[in-house]
Amino acid sequence: MKPPFKPRDPRSFFSEASVITLLRLAGSLVFFVLAVVRQSPAMNFIGLGIHWLGDLLDGFCARKARQETILGAEIDIIADRVEVLFFYVNFIHFHPALSIAAAIYILDFAFVDFYLSHQFLKYDIISPNYFYKVDRTVYAWNFSPAGKFANSTVVTLVLIFLPALWPAAAVFAFGLIGVKVYSIRRLLRIDKLKEDHTQ
Repeated sequence: MKPPFKPRDPRSFFSEASVITLLRLAGSLVFFVLAVVRQSPAMNFIGLGIHWLGDLLDGFCARKARQETILGAEIDIIADRVEVLFFYVNFIHFHPALSIAAAIYILDFAFVDFYLSHQFLKYDIISPNYFYKVDRTVYAWNFSPAGKFANSTVVTLVLIFLPALWPAAAVFAFGLIGVKVYSIRRLLRIDKLKEDHTQ
């Protein structure tokens, strides 16, 4: 069966996969705002569900239909951070006792990981999914399926379903920051070696 969307050049401005990203951003934000207006934790979780499902869907469509674009990857990275920030601001409001672990995770995902993810623009790759072409260690720890799951899901699932284990979630989030900092320094060393070889 043919994919429903036609392939796009990696430097294209438009792709249907990016439209899906924007739609899940808009949809999740609607529920995050409703969570505040109605003081409803359930609405906040619906917004999170739209974020997670939409993130899977736009990525699947981009790969299946060969619609992976540089702009699409940037939009995806930004949308992820906006959605997670909105979710956690609400989550801290509803569950202030979990604010320490949540704040550490926000620092990791919205800032340190955001910087690391955007480093793909320095290399001849379409998105962070192809970091194995730059460095397999950075890819394995951050952008492989296991790396993505650890980075984007574990802390949140623990805080939602096992809130009494929030200290463990905080330690795990600190560990994620350590992995990101190590990965950033590793990329800097790679860049330095390339510069030395070209001189």
